[in-house]
Order: sequence, then C-alpha cells, then structure tokens
Amino acid sequence: MPVSRRTLLTASGAIAAGAATLTAAACGSGGEMDPEEPVDLDVPDSALTGSIGLLTPDFVGDARAPLDEEIIAPFTERTGVSVSVDQVDWNKLNEKISTGIAGGIIADVIMTGVGWTQPFAEKGIFAEIPADFIESLGFDESVLVSTRFEGKYYSLPQALDLRFLCTHPDLLAARGITEGPASLDELAAMALELTGDGVVGLDYLSGSAGSARQAFVFLLYAFGGRMFSEDGLNPMLHEEPGRLALQWMLDRISEGSIDYDLQAAEGQPSPFQQRKAAISLVSTGNWVTWTQMTPELCEEGAVDLHLMPSGAGGDPVMFQGGTFLSLSSLSKNKDAAGAFMKHMLDPEILGIANAATGKVPPTPDIPPNEQIESSLLTQFGLQNLPYAGATEGGSAAYMEVRTNLDGIVETCLTGRASVQQTLDDMKALCDGAISRI
Repeated sequence: MPVSRRTLLTASGAIAAGAATLTAAACGSGGEMDPEEPVDLDVPDSALTGSIGLLTPDFVGDARAPLDEEIIAPFTERTGVSVSVDQVDWNKLNEKISTGIAGGIIADVIMTGVGWTQPFAEKGIFAEIPADFIESLGFDESVLVSTRFEGKYYSLPQALDLRFLCTHPDLLAARGITEGPASLDELAAMALELTGDGVVGLDYLSGSAGSARQAFVFLLYAFGGRMFSEDGLNPMLHEEPGRLALQWMLDRISEGSIDYDLQAAEGQPSPFQQRKAAISLVSTGNWVTWTQMTPELCEEGAVDLHLMPSGAGGDPVMFQGGTFLSLSSLSKNKDAAGAFMKHMLDPEILGIANAATGKVPPTPDIPPNEQIESSLLTQFGLQNLPYAGATEGGSAAYMEVRTNLDGIVETCLTGRASVQQTLDDMKALCDGAISRI
C-alpha cells in the first residue's frame, strides 16, 4: 500500500523512535525533526554533537577518497560530528529509500536525482529547507525548479549532469555548413544533409547521454511543452508539444538521419567518438570517457557545442539531470544534518565534489579548479545554466511514471505503437500514478 504524506506524518514519531538505535537515524544534537517545520541552519558548530548518515549514489570508485578525505574529514574536524556513508547504485536508490520509508531506516542526508524531490516531499520524508538560505546561495532559477513542492523547498542541487548537442566541425564544413541550427527544422535539415558515406547525421538515441525517456523529455521542452501542470496534478506530456516531439524523432528515423539501432559495444567509444555520427546528444559526464578513449576530441576547436534549438520559436534549451541534497524528516540529529548540507554546498566543497565525480557545480561561483576548468563540456554547461530548463519530474507521482515511460517511448520509436496510442498511454500512465498519490 502506498505511503501518503498524511499517513507518514501521523506515524513518524513511532517510526523514528523505533529507529533510534540505527545508524540511519543517528543520535546527537537537535532531537527529532518536525516534518512540518523547516530545519534550523543557523545552529553554531559548537552546539553540534553525535553522528549522521549520508545516503549517496555518487562518489563511487576513485571518487570515494575525496569524499572521505576532502569533504567529510574537514567537517568532522570542525564540528566533531562523524558521518557514515551508505553508497548505493542509482538503479537501486529508489528501492533503498522506499524500503527505508517502510522501516523508518532513513539516512539523515539523502542524495537523489532530478524529479525525485516532489514524490518524497509529498510522503513527508524530506524536510523543508528555509527559503532565505536557498535565496542567499544565488543559484540560477533554472537549477531550483526541481527543488520545490507546494511552493516550499525540499532539496538543493549539488551536482548537475547537463546535455546539449555536439558536432564535428570538419564534417559540417565538408557539406558547407558553418553555423549551428537555429531551429529544430534547421537541425532536421542539417542532420539529413550530413547523413551518408557511413555517417549518421544525428546520434540522438544511442544512450551515451541518457535514455529514450530523457530524449523525449528534452524535445518536449524544446517544442514548448512540459511534463505536468504547475501543481503536478495534471499530465501535459501527451499534449501537442509531446506529439511534435515523438513525430520529430520518427521522421528523422524514417529519413535515416537518426538510426535507432546505432550503438557502441559496451566499453567502446560512442558513435560520435568513432566519427560515425556528425552531430550527437552529449552529456557533461562524457568528458571523462573522452579524455580516456578519444583525447583528440578534448583539444580546443575539435568539436563545436550547441544548445538544443527551439521548435516553437522560443529560447534554446539544455537538459538538466544531476544529484540533489535533501534532509530526512526522520533525522534524530537534524542540526548536524543541516550543517553537513550547508558544508556540501560551500563553494570550495562544491568544486572538490564535482571534480571528483565529473559532474557540474550548480553555480559557476566556485574557487578556481583545474579539473573543472579543463572540461570544455562543463564550461559550456556553466555558461548556459539559464537555459537548463528541460527537466524530468514536476509531480509527486513521477517515481512511478519514470519507471514505465521508457518502455512507452521505445514502443513508439520502434513502430509498435502509433503516436496517438503512445500519447494516450502516457496520459493513462500519469493519470493512474497521480490517482494513487
């Protein structure tokens, strides 16, 4: 049975009490958190005690040492608060949190993805973050859109994964193309012109920058649409912009300028890296792979970068994924949890963390960092943050929607469902999920 916000708020005292001896509900200063009250972020370090738990899908492999030694250690030294880390794969994170909701075993500080805030805030799992603190950070509104639920803040961006278009300028120049596309019609014409001689014009679906679901959402925003209404209670992805987004991809597949079957073997360079695609959807996270496999692409002038042009006569857009920080409403050490969140958002710590994970800080206002500054993809993303409005989510029902939306989009792109049937299936999926909130 789904857990509603009302149910959880009624039971939160009993759940938290039962979890008092567990690491996830660490003991210390501040006492149990009231989910209806924003956390106090002005508690002095001298008043902090005890321990807290951090749940994160990031900082894997070589990135774990910087988390322990350069992020957590200074915080512990300054405050005396110890931090235990529970690292879980992205594909198991939702299950981990959901299981914790049922058992009251929730970390004090939780890192999740774009679109996750509203579902867990609705359940009363995420604590409210004071608006005045968030406004003091000076973050662009584009990176704060996904942090709110019912007009209040329940998360903050810690690391971004931004997506846009990348071209091989020499392949374009060979066809007489010297400028990037100013509209989706121009992008379609350009992709067709570049297709041939073993090269696909546009690699949009190979997966190097996300899933079919995310590819659809990106175009949905480019055509002026959005996934849900402002209050998250009505789906909008099935409306006209959604139809245009699906049809645009289908038309490119029909022309051959997008090849649905274009893939790279696991562990091999992407089609764009192999010069099998003239234009590609890329992610800022692709830079690490480029430096390891195709360092020639990392040279100045080797590639050109472009925002996704509008299909509706508006501004271009950039897709925004990433990792967001939230505080557990079941925390037994809310003051220390809030202090650690503030620590994670310190400009110097943001630079260290994002350099370690290969992601993008949510603001360009960080101290000089050679690793971040050397990534042309990261720098392009930071320069264009105001355009990063294409995001997943927007409804408390989204965790259920995202699980099934990929299959619906793929069924359409492989010709097993019409555009209209796909739109109807999207609406039915969203309506059903919203009815169960």
